[in-house]
Amino acid sequence: MHPSVRKLMDAVCARLRTPEDLSCLIFPSADATARCTARLSAEHPDETCHTVKFQSHQPADEEALRWAAFFVVLFPQACLSTAMHFWKVFGDGIAGRHAEYCLAALPSMDSYAKDTVFESSAPCRDHPTWDLQWVNSAAAEKESIRSLIARLVSSDQPGYRPVSSHDVFLYPKGMCAIAAVARALVPHSAELSEAVIYGWPYAETPLCVKESDYKRSTLLSAGSKQELDELESSLAAGRRIQVLFCEVPSNPQLRTPDLPRIHALAAQYNFIVAVDDTLGTFVNIDVLPYVDVIMTSLTKIFSGMCNVMGGSVVVNPQSSHYTTIHSALTALYEDTYFPLEAMVMSQNASDFEERVKQCSASALTIANLLAKHPSVAQLYYPSLVPSRQFYDQVRRKNGGYGYLLSIVFHKPETAMRFYDVLDLCKGPSVGTNFSLAIPYSLLAHFREQDWAESEGGIDRHMVRISVGLEREEDLIARIQDALTAATADY
Repeated sequence: MHPSVRKLMDAVCARLRTPEDLSCLIFPSADATARCTARLSAEHPDETCHTVKFQSHQPADEEALRWAAFFVVLFPQACLSTAMHFWKVFGDGIAGRHAEYCLAALPSMDSYAKDTVFESSAPCRDHPTWDLQWVNSAAAEKESIRSLIARLVSSDQPGYRPVSSHDVFLYPKGMCAIAAVARALVPHSAELSEAVIYGWPYAETPLCVKESDYKRSTLLSAGSKQELDELESSLAAGRRIQVLFCEVPSNPQLRTPDLPRIHALAAQYNFIVAVDDTLGTFVNIDVLPYVDVIMTSLTKIFSGMCNVMGGSVVVNPQSSHYTTIHSALTALYEDTYFPLEAMVMSQNASDFEERVKQCSASALTIANLLAKHPSVAQLYYPSLVPSRQFYDQVRRKNGGYGYLLSIVFHKPETAMRFYDVLDLCKGPSVGTNFSLAIPYSLLAHFREQDWAESEGGIDRHMVRISVGLEREEDLIARIQDALTAATADY
């Protein structure tokens, strides 16, 4: 949790004089607050939760006051696990810069609640240290981000008109974008209320989809031809689904689904195809002809700097479901992307295309090097896995194969030594301007490694590397040094 968010939570609890047995989470919108309290009430019907709104009324322009507000959910310790699960899976929590802004404004804020014990007047209504001069709506920066995404995501294929910035929705985090699509696509018909996740996805995606009020959600974890054959057979027999989610390529095995076939099935059986292209990127791949909606974590390589979060959704203007999807997203949409976050994101993304090309080129070289090493049992990279043909079908003319690769060694002890010696930053994100390595299963599936291995084929000693902007020869030297140290007994 961001330190500024933690500080704001502590300040709120002190201000409200909450009992020690109550914890809190802070959200930027009433909608997220309502969904959180609904989840807590459903999971813990015997516990009492409270919502509190903080709002400043200090003289200032309307836009400044709009962001000088937040919502608090107070809950007993018995609800803590459920509350943190909601926070993690849906990504609705207040952003760090927004929390910092509200923390400065807190002395000028009144609090409002149904339970009057949590109501309070601003202790310093004319708080002198709250300087609002730097705040603006960041409308220009947000439009710049939308326009850049629209330009890059537009298809190279003949007959496809350019995407408009009107078809791009911005969110504070990547999980917010996925959750927004999942919620928007929940159908009214119980018969259609099934979502399919095809292929092994980002860890939170199946949970997000499952908990978005579909009657059924099905994980086809292998992303295999057999699973697609079985799905087609069940559709032919009368099964109906609302949406199929997939990633291009998948994380961490970098497999690419057969999008042309999925697109054909979607057209025949009238379901929506929603793709997460975070690892493929707008620069490398052109998936628009085969999908209805694209979700992207802008936190990753779009930003690159590892200092801001964001997410986006693009609705394909030529999708047969365009009106349905766009209208549903618009009806649910609330701009909670804090202006300072958008400003930083816009600045970071200015060289996005160049960074993707450099990282992808270095990753390809490193992947080919590792794949040939005798200690490596399996190298996962889009150009080196059996699904390469499907990636090539959506790869742009000058597109690369991405910046992420995963390694499985023949011996677990080799993997451990390699990771320990490897002179790269260690951390769980991807797409940063500096290279990152992690023991994937240990971090992503710490409490479910057996399940991840049996269900998804995720080797518990897999090492995942996100390739950054360091000089290619330097990265190769570091990889080779780690290989030498790890295989000294070979």
